[in-house]
Amino acid sequence: MHTAYSSLPPNRNEDADDAMLAAMEQPRTNRTRNLASVPQNQVNTMKEGRVFPMNGIDNLTLLMEEDAYHPACFSMYLFKSTLDYRTVRDFFEVLVQLYPKYRYVVDFQPYSAHIRDKKRRAKSEEEREKIHRERNEALKQGKLPPNHGPRMRYSRTMRAGSWLRPAQWRIDEDFHISENIEVISCADRGSDDHLFKIAGRFLARPFDYNKPVWEALLVQGLDTLNGGKSALMIKIHHCFSDGQGMIQSYHAALTAMSKGMGIKEVQQWVDIAKKKKSGRKDVTPTVLGTMSHISYTMRELYMRKRKSFLYRNPSQPRSTQRLYYHSDGVPMDAFKRIRQAFNSDFMALTLNDVAIAILARAMAQAAEQLNPRNTKQDRRAAVFVPISLRPEGNWDLFNFTTGAMAWLPYPDLKNTTVIEQLSRVHKEMHRLKRSYLPKMWYKTFYHWCKHRILFLPNYPVFRQFFYRAFSEYHVATNVPGPTEPVKFGKHEAYSYHVLPPSSPGKATMAIGMISYASDFSLAVSCDDVPEFKEVPRVLCEAFQDAAQALIEAADKHLASQGQQTHK
Repeated sequence: MHTAYSSLPPNRNEDADDAMLAAMEQPRTNRTRNLASVPQNQVNTMKEGRVFPMNGIDNLTLLMEEDAYHPACFSMYLFKSTLDYRTVRDFFEVLVQLYPKYRYVVDFQPYSAHIRDKKRRAKSEEEREKIHRERNEALKQGKLPPNHGPRMRYSRTMRAGSWLRPAQWRIDEDFHISENIEVISCADRGSDDHLFKIAGRFLARPFDYNKPVWEALLVQGLDTLNGGKSALMIKIHHCFSDGQGMIQSYHAALTAMSKGMGIKEVQQWVDIAKKKKSGRKDVTPTVLGTMSHISYTMRELYMRKRKSFLYRNPSQPRSTQRLYYHSDGVPMDAFKRIRQAFNSDFMALTLNDVAIAILARAMAQAAEQLNPRNTKQDRRAAVFVPISLRPEGNWDLFNFTTGAMAWLPYPDLKNTTVIEQLSRVHKEMHRLKRSYLPKMWYKTFYHWCKHRILFLPNYPVFRQFFYRAFSEYHVATNVPGPTEPVKFGKHEAYSYHVLPPSSPGKATMAIGMISYASDFSLAVSCDDVPEFKEVPRVLCEAFQDAAQALIEAADKHLASQGQQTHK
């Protein structure tokens, strides 16, 4: 396998040429770079500031980071053609112009950030370009060590900002996107297993804070069962934005490039389409519902312990490596049939309810099949469900994310009826919607976590208290993806998968569900330890089995009601 940093034989194929091009591309500055053309009427959606402080949510994601935990949002596109490096580079060059935040780096020293930025701008253009060229050459030659961020002495978490000020965003005016793109060639022998191993290593790799906190990995030379020839993986630190903002940004840029539209036109077009689809009345939170949810959450987090998907050795430190797997697509029409079949006046099902119910059934099946510690099974799974507070029509790269705990009841795979399972999940999701707790958490963390002195896990007693909760739950998100296949130049992505960050706790999974074009799929990542080797694969296969079970039950129910089904 050839990577972007390996030497290649004289007779090399096109994939290897791309790997060499990515590795050997000469550093370019503002004067020498030749950026790809920007769609007409492009509008920057973030102000062109120099240095400005992070909010509490951004700072919190940095404060939680440690050697075995990197809070990153992940995306993977698969292609049945060979996506080339130049197309990827051109896409990111346009993206950086449309969304300037992709040029911002994290500055951990807030008190001196403005002074250093002022000194830098006082230098002449020639001096800045010389410094930039020397830095790039040192980076290419491996002489510039990566910066994984300063650490706290006790907790080993990130020392983000000062005790009283958050870390800063600082624009890197000379940054070129080739620094953040890597190419790997599998020489036409890259199977699905190879792809999953590469994704796991990519997820486990820490960020280099010398550069903007995103990375792209182009994998060529694949030969997967579904005909995949190449893949593009994108990993972005959660301090950069919430997952919705990230997905919006690069899909808006792709649409603008493919359709020749201005970015503002694309955003308005998408917003109008969302309004047409939205007709559902939201559930209103109440004070009583909030108090009940708070009590329920504290009781379940601290009065119970999960029994499935645990390390054999409880004292073992968390692994720094990750495993990855994703499922094949399940037709979205099938999810709609399930909702149609079991929706009623007493149970207003959403597609999210259906997806969560399938996930709960899959987790029950996987826990029964793979119980690493051979103990009594759980009756339910604790899952943190991210919730977006993003205002309608907002396209900023900003953290509007919060979330809430949900306990997904495991169904009896033989005796629980589908309607009973859907009813239990619907009730649990309704509990979240009736609570102000997610908004309360967001407001608290937004202000509280601007100050490192108030980050309680940095102190011995509080650290045990928080990590007791962190180790109890997995993180599962359900993201509405593009309704049409996206294209990078002439290359159409036939499959698309996403992952949220996992919990900071040991032995927790990151679970990403997404609808893309006409399909719905699941991706799973967990710690790379021997007892978890089969967990991502088994859970993804169980998800497909669970979806099929609910689809068959829905078709049977619709047939009994005399309604036509479309398979």
